[in-house]
Amino acid sequence: MDHFQALLEKIERLRAEIADIKLLNERYRLAGTGGEARVAHLERHERLQQIQKELIQLFKLGNKAVSMEKRIEEQFSRRYPLKRAS
Repeated sequence: MDHFQALLEKIERLRAEIADIKLLNERYRLAGTGGEARVAHLERHERLQQIQKELIQLFKLGNKAVSMEKRIEEQFSRRYPLKRAS
């Protein structure tokens, strides 16, 4: 499995987790506040913040990979310039 596919799968898992949290938060909002429910809601909020940080890291990693790919292409084109057809 290549790195790009692994990144896509990680993002897909995070999206699914966000959807689950959104559903639980909606149920919490409709049901009102109880002691345990409030604690669970705060824990979900903290998890959303962790997911946000993970997504930022994945974004940076993705940008770094694209940047490296561009550099490799530029180096290759400098070493092996294409001949123009006359």
